[in-house]
Amino acid sequence: MQPALVFIVVALVGMLTAAASWYTIDQANRMSFASIAEEAVRRLSDRIENHMLLIKSTEALFEATGEIPDAAEFKIFIGNLRKTEQFDGVQGIGFARYVQTGPQTDAAIGAELARNYSIQRTPWPETEEQYRTPIVLLEPSTDANLRALGYDMYSNSVRRTAILAALSEQRLRASGSVRLVQENQTDPQAGFLIYTPYFAANSSTPQGFIYAPFSISNLFKSALNRLPALPIHVTAWDGEPADTNQIFQSTGERSNHFGASHVETLAIEVAGRLWKLEIRPSEIYEPPVDQTRSFMLAAAALLLAGALAASSRSQQRTIEVGEALRQETERALTDREFLLQEMKHRIKNMIARMLAMSRQTARASETLDEFTQSFTARLQAMAASQDLLARTAWQSADLKTLLALELRQLFGDKLKEEKLVGPTVELNEVAAQAFGLAFHELATNALKYGSARSDTGMLDISWHINPEPETGKELVFTWREHSEVPLDQQDSDALSRKGGFGTKLLDATMRVELGGSITTIPNQHGIDVTIRVPHARVMSNHQNG
Repeated sequence: MQPALVFIVVALVGMLTAAASWYTIDQANRMSFASIAEEAVRRLSDRIENHMLLIKSTEALFEATGEIPDAAEFKIFIGNLRKTEQFDGVQGIGFARYVQTGPQTDAAIGAELARNYSIQRTPWPETEEQYRTPIVLLEPSTDANLRALGYDMYSNSVRRTAILAALSEQRLRASGSVRLVQENQTDPQAGFLIYTPYFAANSSTPQGFIYAPFSISNLFKSALNRLPALPIHVTAWDGEPADTNQIFQSTGERSNHFGASHVETLAIEVAGRLWKLEIRPSEIYEPPVDQTRSFMLAAAALLLAGALAASSRSQQRTIEVGEALRQETERALTDREFLLQEMKHRIKNMIARMLAMSRQTARASETLDEFTQSFTARLQAMAASQDLLARTAWQSADLKTLLALELRQLFGDKLKEEKLVGPTVELNEVAAQAFGLAFHELATNALKYGSARSDTGMLDISWHINPEPETGKELVFTWREHSEVPLDQQDSDALSRKGGFGTKLLDATMRVELGGSITTIPNQHGIDVTIRVPHARVMSNHQNG
């Protein structure tokens, strides 16, 4: 728990520090990009302002002369403006007369176009409007501009709205997005126009409109492509952002640089119209301050948290190992004491069994050679039994085989295994050890105190598998001793004594290790012992499989 808490606290502090660093750097980068976006708007505003000055300069020419100049004078004036002013983005400067619709005015306009540009053309297209504003002057005299001469801008609703606004307010007014008549049909470009009315001297009747057509794409490129280049991607709308209102979008891709998700939304007024601009970093944009330091700080915090947690875990582990070692030492001392007690008990039992076997063998032997032969055979059987259990480490054994090994020490060759009645039961490691110790203890008691002390004693042993619907199968083992001669009270007490090490050993092996029980019922002629253990606790792995 402590290492996890150390890791969480240190990592949390580190992450908060990294987050603060990220936020600080991000804000600095956003402020830097905001200044870039503002510079882009300033460049665009300056370029539009310069173009409107061109229109105002042309208006000043008209007012100074008090009349509309002819084509030659107009060409010279616009030529001089182009030398002194930047013309990128503007298609030209022109003049459109404001006349009533009718055959006479159409003929007059046709004559003026023939006089100014030597072209035979009347106002176009056909219109049902009361007024016309056909273009009669437009410089420079490029092929595209010559195609626009005679065009009646009043016939188009978007242009007409701007013309009427300029007339009513008597100042510069821009139109919405239109397709310029100068553009060819294969690659039409969006454009707009700016108008200002011209009145004759001492007259309130408008003579026409001085205007300038603009290519929106050229206007933006000329304004934004100046050096130093701005790493921006621009999308512009005439009015609110909508697909139908979009007038420009930069070529190229937006930046996919991590931490370059800045967006600046700005607005610019263009002769009475409001353009909305969304400015994002372009693919060449590089943040002034890299966020790498924030990642490095976060990584360092995690490494530090991991190191401190590992150190804390190591210290905790050292304490746990020390405590486990102490507990293991105490357990080892307890086991050692138990083993010493068991060893003492086994040695005493072994001596008692040997003495009992010697007495029993002596009673049944008529000569010393017969005693020696019989007693030696029983000792060899005892040794074989102990050797088998030692070699297999009591890992597994057949119950009947294990029982016969112990009883053969009592009866020698007289043992009739067919009297050992019960089904085949393959004991697992724990059960083999437990039943081996139980058989040893019961056989030793029989030799020391019970039926095996006399030739008239009888031993009845059986076992079976008892089905129990509620608790499951159980192995029931029965050991019954009977002597025709009543036992002494002392021997009867010894068979049923409580608290001895042998009794404790039997109880520990059957109840604690196998979850079973052992019942001892002594009587005047012997003792009945019943052992019950769950069948599942004694089965070997082979039987389980």
